[in-house]
Amino acid sequence: MKYLVWVFGALFLASLAFPNGVSFPVKPQPPVVIPDKPVTDPTIVQLLSNAPAEDKARVRGIYSGLKTVIQRDNGALVSTTEKWALVQANTLKLAVEQVNKYPGLDVAIDNVFRAQVGTLDVSAVNADMVKKLATACDIIANSASDL
Repeated sequence: MKYLVWVFGALFLASLAFPNGVSFPVKPQPPVVIPDKPVTDPTIVQLLSNAPAEDKARVRGIYSGLKTVIQRDNGALVSTTEKWALVQANTLKLAVEQVNKYPGLDVAIDNVFRAQVGTLDVSAVNADMVKKLATACDIIANSASDL
């Protein structure tokens, strides 16, 4: 019983010494990052609004693949924007089953590239140009997805 009085006495003294309690360091929580909404092109979104999921997936696949190709190549084989246009045209010839199924889609895609790259006819594909071409491919692929 004597020890019980000493324990309660020690607790009473601790409560007087620390009136707000004892705080322990708290491990900081990482901030919650909310991803930005992907950039899309409204014309492409509108043109593909009634397209079946297979067609949208085909457009996404084509431009996701072209993005990977241009990033891996990094200007080695595709050294100019003229060669890039040829790669894109050949890819579309092989990948698209029905040409002009979505009238105006080709112009809208060209406008996305023109907005990112500029209106120069032929320019060298350097690191900056690779980034611009990859961004354009991202915009087209995002525009074909069901967000």
